[in-house]
Amino acid sequence: MNRFKVSAIGCSLADYLYTGIDFNSDSFKKYLSQTEGDGGLNPGHLVFVADLERFSGKDFPSILDELTAGKEFDGFNLGGPAIVAAINAAQLLYGSNVDFNFYGALGEDDTADRILDMISKTPVNISNYTKRAGTSPYTRVLSDPGHHDGKGERTFINNVGACENYTPEMVADDFFNADVLFFGATALVPGIHDNLTSMLKRGKENNCINIVTTVFDFRNEKSNPDKRWPLGESDESFKLIDLLVVDWDEALKISGKKDFVDASQFFIDMGVKSFIITHGAHDFFIWSNGEFFKEYPLTAFPICVAVDAELAAHPEKRGDTTGCGDNFAGGALTSVVKQLADGKKAGELEITDACAWACASGGFACFTLGGTYHEKAPGEKLSFVKPFQQAYLEQIKTI
Repeated sequence: MNRFKVSAIGCSLADYLYTGIDFNSDSFKKYLSQTEGDGGLNPGHLVFVADLERFSGKDFPSILDELTAGKEFDGFNLGGPAIVAAINAAQLLYGSNVDFNFYGALGEDDTADRILDMISKTPVNISNYTKRAGTSPYTRVLSDPGHHDGKGERTFINNVGACENYTPEMVADDFFNADVLFFGATALVPGIHDNLTSMLKRGKENNCINIVTTVFDFRNEKSNPDKRWPLGESDESFKLIDLLVVDWDEALKISGKKDFVDASQFFIDMGVKSFIITHGAHDFFIWSNGEFFKEYPLTAFPICVAVDAELAAHPEKRGDTTGCGDNFAGGALTSVVKQLADGKKAGELEITDACAWACASGGFACFTLGGTYHEKAPGEKLSFVKPFQQAYLEQIKTI
């Protein structure tokens, strides 16, 4: 029996995690964005190091020292929507006939060695994750656990590093020799993002399933603040996407619309086969035209109450919200791969199953510091996430 193959590409980096940051403090407020795309801090979103330096007129080490009151980072973890989602899915599909392969670029530094060492202990193959000149991509993650009425929020300060010049020409042809292609937050890998249409098209020419997840596109927001963000070379990208997982704010920016209803209709009109629009700790929305998942009308779905109940009962288990969205996307990927590997065809898949794995995965990330869960033994994460997935299926029975 041939093994099922998943190729993932996009954002992968080192997360330096700082907990207990007060977003209402004077030191934080002085760096807050005043207008969209100006390079200032924006809770829940990402800014680039160079832009923050220009915005403030200070060097980043000085800014960081002020924001963190000079304390060292609390944790170091593997981050990035593409790699975190791939690892989550690979862990949850432990024992299945599935191979996960990651494609990306690292710098030639100690951070790269730490990243590779972490991933080597996961089920994801990294033989195509290569070192190139420059620094490894990293994000300084500032976390305020009290923000949003105690639900928590993060602010991300990113350095693209060696990914700045990573292009499709550097990606091995074997990337397209897969059943599923997963493009995760390619806006943080400019060379891939700007050629996304071509890569999606080639994927379809190779009979691949295309899954795309997005991230706040600060680069395009800065260069064209009044225009909608491009997704590849042209709008042809949309009709090549089987599943789009997008945040609420990103949905508005990519569609160029002012409200959720119009943004949803934009994706429908542009030919996306199915989408999930997340909204932090609020309800998320799903839709499918029936070509990939079974047909499903635009419907609001809640977050997992079992996760909230567990956190309320055991606050000592709380980590932070870093990586919740990445793991949410990885949960959706888990469901897609599981259903396809089990023999379901396009048009037969259940999007509610994708919701269950996504919510359970995103919720479980709240119990860890950082997005990547480091298993003590294969199958450990599945044993933790599966009960939440089952509880969520019960929760949504009446929807």
